[in-house]
Amino acid sequence: MRRRGVADSTAGLAAEAGIAVFKIAYERWINDPGQADLPQLIHESLNELKAVTAGRTHTA
Repeated sequence: MRRRGVADSTAGLAAEAGIAVFKIAYERWINDPGQADLPQLIHESLNELKAVTAGRTHTA
């Protein structure tokens, strides 16, 4: 990202967000073997992050 001109702080934020998305998806995958496969859980976690940052959250 930095080679494409993205600011260091923005690139760092994107990297940290990606790590968080993977971590949550992986924990869900490990803790509930009946869950979807890991790529699906990563996709769902990313969509949840997008919804939160867009202000579209729901309560459980």
